[in-house]
Amino acid sequence: MSEDPNRRQQPPGEQQPYGQPPPQYGQPPQYGQQQQPYGQPPPQYEQSQYGQPPPQYGQQQQYYGQPPQYGQAQLEYVSVGPRFLAILIDGLIIGAVTGILSFPFRDSPGTWGGSIGLIAILYYIVMEATQGATLGKMALGLRVVKVDGSPISWSESIIRNVLRIIDGLFFYLVGAILVWNSPLRQRLGDRAANTVVVRRRG
Repeated sequence: MSEDPNRRQQPPGEQQPYGQPPPQYGQPPQYGQQQQPYGQPPPQYEQSQYGQPPPQYGQQQQYYGQPPQYGQAQLEYVSVGPRFLAILIDGLIIGAVTGILSFPFRDSPGTWGGSIGLIAILYYIVMEATQGATLGKMALGLRVVKVDGSPISWSESIIRNVLRIIDGLFFYLVGAILVWNSPLRQRLGDRAANTVVVRRRG
């Protein structure tokens, strides 16, 4: 009885796994491949990295380099009433300052009268760009921010306050109508600068 050359004797201790074909004669063994024991489920693919918990269902993943969100839904937008009171306070402050500065120009009121409007615009621009609010807004707990809740810069402050000239027509009636018809309570300057007026958090 001749021995089958394809049937090689396995060394002791190395049993062939159940259900796997015997190795072919002359075929090199496969290295780096882990044989799956009988009855064990297949390995799970695309597992999370070592030391990192798996992502929770429904949780939004933050990507590297993506700016943080500022919680727009938590902003409390301010309507016409508090904003009008802030304008009155700012008007009294501007009037007091310009009244003091007008003494050197008391002999030429026409020249000084044109400068009052420029001083008022500069007051709003500088205060909101550096502090986020004028003195009137600070007194009422208001501030100006971008629609995402982040602080405004000089560009937003300039745009919204230059357009204050239009919003302030007819004692701010134009601005009040736009605020009443805006879900974010924005006047024309706010819409152009992409800003909102909100209540300051303590």
